[in-house]
Amino acid sequence: MLRVVSHPFGPLPPVGPRADAWRAELDPALIATPGAEAAYQRLHQPGALVVTTGQQPGLYTGPLYTVHKALAAAALARVLERRWQRPVVPIFWVAGDDHDYTEATNATWLDSTGATMDWTLAPRPATAPQLPMSEEILPAEAIAGLDRLAADLPPGPPRDETLAWLRRYYVPGATIHRAYANALAELLAPFGVLCFDPTHLAVKRAQIPLIRAALMRAAEFDSALAALPDAGTGIAAGEGATLVFMGTGVGRDRLLIDGDGVRTRRSGERFSQKQIVAVLEKDPSRFSANVLLRPVVESALLPTVAYVAGPGELRYLERQASALYPLLEVPVQVPVPRWSGTVVERWTERLLGRLHLTADAVLSDDGTIAKSLLARALPGDARQAIEALRGQIGRSAGVIGAAGIRIDPVLDRAIKGRMQRIGQIANDIEAVIVRHLKRRDDIAYAQFMRLSTGLRPHGKPQERVLTAASFLGRYGNAWLNALFETISAWAEALPEDTP
Repeated sequence: MLRVVSHPFGPLPPVGPRADAWRAELDPALIATPGAEAAYQRLHQPGALVVTTGQQPGLYTGPLYTVHKALAAAALARVLERRWQRPVVPIFWVAGDDHDYTEATNATWLDSTGATMDWTLAPRPATAPQLPMSEEILPAEAIAGLDRLAADLPPGPPRDETLAWLRRYYVPGATIHRAYANALAELLAPFGVLCFDPTHLAVKRAQIPLIRAALMRAAEFDSALAALPDAGTGIAAGEGATLVFMGTGVGRDRLLIDGDGVRTRRSGERFSQKQIVAVLEKDPSRFSANVLLRPVVESALLPTVAYVAGPGELRYLERQASALYPLLEVPVQVPVPRWSGTVVERWTERLLGRLHLTADAVLSDDGTIAKSLLARALPGDARQAIEALRGQIGRSAGVIGAAGIRIDPVLDRAIKGRMQRIGQIANDIEAVIVRHLKRRDDIAYAQFMRLSTGLRPHGKPQERVLTAASFLGRYGNAWLNALFETISAWAEALPEDTP
């Protein structure tokens, strides 16, 4: 039916346990869903630890790598639990504080022809508040997109079950965050993954000490980040901003250092340290950590031993956020590179066979394959024969033309015209061969382009573009199970000398 190809993504680092336990006051932030009861109970056992990962909201659960990260955390947790003989529970941090509307409002899947279908919601007006996704209501197009998805998937139980799953959560009145969080929670529950909502008031209250420290010591933290070498992450740090956002009339607003206080970047409101702390303690739900402080908050609140991260996350975790942990006296969770891979479907296998290619060759292609398919070069012996024919016709034309002039000068034009027609026959022979080459190569090229779209849609890794619904709607749980089996083998590569 399908197979999953793993991509190398570096060795797994050693992971060691830590002593702190799950904080029961955070229970309300765990998203309740059928099938998650066993994981919830194990989380509350003495000595339970967690492996975490997370992602900001995406439409219809976002790109495939969201599921890859969650299943990688689940597989890693199982390995550690077996080795340490203590509960290790995977937790997915559903980053609903994020306010990137563009990233949260598009989804791509493959239609019945193997072409990409991009479903994008209407853009947020430029004057609209930059609300976090936990407050942004689903636009009507999010519900309408499910009808288009249904039309693009093949009829059958997998499609019907996939659409029913999404329609349980993508409903009028839901927020983008809530639809995403609940859909993921149901999808991941069979693999023992618990979804955690950091926008819940219980979490906002628990993080007050860390947010307060980030505000009161903002200049110190800013100086520490400014002293770091260029991280190459694209995340601005050490430029006079705090690591905290606050909800204002313009939405989620970054707090900047302003003398002995702070001010909001866009609304321009100023607060003394005493005033901003008072607002924090009165209404902690308005505050959230930026991308560098967030993993530190996570490690402070949860007994996490490892964080399964994508390549971009690994860079800022190791090159920027790492400076914050000691300043806040928070233990560092081990960053683990997430599993990366590609789904190879049956039709993809057939095209690979026809074109004598491998999935790895297509995934690593720099354009060479397409160019070779469009070369349309005549076989060498045929080209030589046609050129020889043209040469012979030219030589014969000269001899016959000279003889004709000797017989009667008026024959010159008649012989020349007839010899040109003979020369055109050579051209016609070449043209018919090239036409058939083009037809053959165009079919191969079209097959390759379809193949490339399936494996590298929009020229990017499949996992960064296609939504899980693209495969759930075709294969149902069989796809998820095959994926988890492959990822579990990856997790077993954890060094045996891990404590």
